[in-house]
Amino acid sequence: MAFFWFCNYGCHGEIHLVVTGFPGDCVVCAGTTDSIAAFLAARATEPGKAVTSLGSTMAIKLLSNTRIEDARFGVYSHRLDDKWLVGGASNTGGAVLRQLFTDGQLEELSEQINPAEASSLDYYPLKAVGERFPVADPGMAPRLHPRPESDVEYLHGILESIARIEAKAYNLLRDMGASGVEQVFTAGGGAKNEKWMQIRERVIGVPVSRAVQTEAAYGAALLALKGYQNAE
Repeated sequence: MAFFWFCNYGCHGEIHLVVTGFPGDCVVCAGTTDSIAAFLAARATEPGKAVTSLGSTMAIKLLSNTRIEDARFGVYSHRLDDKWLVGGASNTGGAVLRQLFTDGQLEELSEQINPAEASSLDYYPLKAVGERFPVADPGMAPRLHPRPESDVEYLHGILESIARIEAKAYNLLRDMGASGVEQVFTAGGGAKNEKWMQIRERVIGVPVSRAVQTEAAYGAALLALKGYQNAE
């Protein structure tokens, strides 16, 4: 694969050494984002393969034969060889969970969830007012009520609601002309929650798994390697 998000920065050897402390023949590769680096780390190479990064927010990247751009929905594309990384970033995600539960509570409560059962709770989990994707609405308010007495039911409802937003995002990309999602790899902290993975698989309707490499830093390292090879 050839990556199109890097630039090789070069300058005179003596200036390079003085400014950075690196030797003049050092190649500096730069120019990607966290979610793109996570996609590269997952090594998803075929159209229809996607990576959802579940960190403080949720970022989606789908490899597509078709370029899609639409600011109304917060959708944009990045070039990858002769294909496109299509997607967007939602304000929902782990930051909402951290507002409500500790890490220990999330682990304990998640173990009690039955991922095969659909939650009847309908939320739109946001940390603050405003959403970017799959709906671009700076005035959208968080919806996290009513709250049931059971924390297990509450967490189940939140996890499933985030999964519905994810499914809506992939369906939107398909409806706009992108390649249909066939498999989703998961990166970020949310990849550790197996019950959430099973909920998402049921809601999205395609296989969902943890990426072998879930850290964006691994993708950034692959990018640097490719940049170095191209510079030789």
